[in-house]
Amino acid sequence: MYSPTESRKDEFRKYLERSGAIESLTSVLVGLYEETDRPLESTDYIKRYLGVGAGAGAGAGAGAGAGAGDGIIVDGCDVADCGGVGEGGGSSGAGGGGANLALQQQQRQQVENETLRKENGDLRNQIKELNKTIDTLKANLKFSREETRRARAQESSLGEK
Repeated sequence: MYSPTESRKDEFRKYLERSGAIESLTSVLVGLYEETDRPLESTDYIKRYLGVGAGAGAGAGAGAGAGAGDGIIVDGCDVADCGGVGEGGGSSGAGGGGANLALQQQQRQQVENETLRKENGDLRNQIKELNKTIDTLKANLKFSREETRRARAQESSLGEK
């Protein structure tokens, strides 16, 4: 028979399976495994795609949890908005699963779109900053060339005397 500890472990494992947590974690870990440009911190990747710490700051938490209500995100979907994962709200839930699945997909797409909009804005700002840097470097180069030309002209005029 099972010991009390093994029984609790088994109950907890079943709970995680019913709630979809194991499936979500597995898909995120597989995604990390298949990622060609892995982040320095694997936890940042996991937080981004599970939505943990959403709103904790730009960057790591700006992934799937953007705009989430109570912050409980499973597989990119706010559990409160999706009707609860494993209770008819999951992809393998019973009864009305098609409507819930469509709603979940729409919500995931909205979250992804918002994330992409934010990333796009950040990239546009970076481009503006880089263009400013390029303009400054061009001005510095022009000034340096003029200084070099003046120095050579002065040197050649001193050499003629």
